[in-house]
Amino acid sequence: MNILIIEDEYSLADAISETLKSEKFNVCIKTDGEDGENEALTENYDLILLDVMLPKKNGFDILETLGQAKIKTPIIMLTAKSEIDDKLNGLEHGADDYVTKPFAMRELIARIKAVLKRTNNIENTDCLEYGDIVLDLKNAKLKSHNNEIQISGKELELLEHLLMNKNQISSRESLAERIWGYESDSEYNNVEVYITFIRRKLKLIESKVTIKAVRGARIQVGGKK
Repeated sequence: MNILIIEDEYSLADAISETLKSEKFNVCIKTDGEDGENEALTENYDLILLDVMLPKKNGFDILETLGQAKIKTPIIMLTAKSEIDDKLNGLEHGADDYVTKPFAMRELIARIKAVLKRTNNIENTDCLEYGDIVLDLKNAKLKSHNNEIQISGKELELLEHLLMNKNQISSRESLAERIWGYESDSEYNNVEVYITFIRRKLKLIESKVTIKAVRGARIQVGGKK
């Protein structure tokens, strides 16, 4: 599951991100309104955590833009404001929930899971399937036909992300940011290295699924179903 955090207080965004990652979510952080809005419009997310008071463009304006663009991604507003009018403003413009700062991380996680369940965006499965492969997340195994191989760490995270977004073309930059983290010291060529590892494992289990690089330095899962 992929979550976009649009929050200008990076220490808070980072704390939320670490908590979400411990719950097996993939996370992307944007710290100003314009960048966050562009990310929400161009990439595929299961949920957005949206702060109200942001530089360059505030959360309410972003919410309105996403609504006009018919973006159906569930949105939870994050704000220090607790006035009822602000809450109603967010909800009336399409927000799915509203959390007032400061909040407990356990409460936020519960709210996120409730919204995902309500919007049917949460998967109650330990396996992801595509074509002739099954990715067993619980046991960290990649299977095809009667063959299987262990897959863990960044390989597992990267393949999980690609399979959960199998109809979405992802940029190397966004993959690096989501798997290795915002402002990570990791270079984008790490994506190529780990995709090479995954391709080798797909070959070893005799799968026909491929991971393709397309023009513009973007990547997607492909192959015969």
